[in-house]
Amino acid sequence: MEPSKAYHQLFEYMLQKVAITEADFDLIKSKFNLKHIQKKEYFLKEGSKNFSQGFVVGGALRVYYTDQKALEHVLYFAFSDWWVGDLSAFHFNDAATLNVQALEDSYVLEITIDDLESLFEQVPALERLFRIMAQRTLAVLQKRLFMTVSAHAEERYNELLQRHPGIEQLVAQHQIASYLGILPESLSRMKKKILNAK
Repeated sequence: MEPSKAYHQLFEYMLQKVAITEADFDLIKSKFNLKHIQKKEYFLKEGSKNFSQGFVVGGALRVYYTDQKALEHVLYFAFSDWWVGDLSAFHFNDAATLNVQALEDSYVLEITIDDLESLFEQVPALERLFRIMAQRTLAVLQKRLFMTVSAHAEERYNELLQRHPGIEQLVAQHQIASYLGILPESLSRMKKKILNAK
């Protein structure tokens, strides 16, 4: 991916949410680095320190954690115009507890916590942007929590397909099952039931 295209995408994303001048963006651009992540490679691994946040400009990634029994739990899938990383560890300077892995060749614009804090001071609109993003993320997580607690697996599955058409061609079935909080066999049975009902 051409760096100019990646930075243009970030600029357009920011302009949709806050007022950013060209001069502001020149400064912002100087703090972000374009990173190519090959399929199955990691943008972030748990235990890492001094890592970056990333803005996805191409490809798809999965964000997950591993429990004490070495089972993987997918929190979300990230596509173009999504942010990835371990937000809590990033802001509290802790070791990462999350993994971010590319599902296909992907491109991410990454920024360090020091560079981000510096930008907050120099470009106040950027701090507003990150507040808006934090509110949106909280709303999405709240909705996901409600769905997990109150909706059947089939409803959660249909909601995932509605939000991300074509995700089944990109994401392995066991990863979708992990995201839904069910076993892969349960997902297979559910898909068969949905198919038979059509």
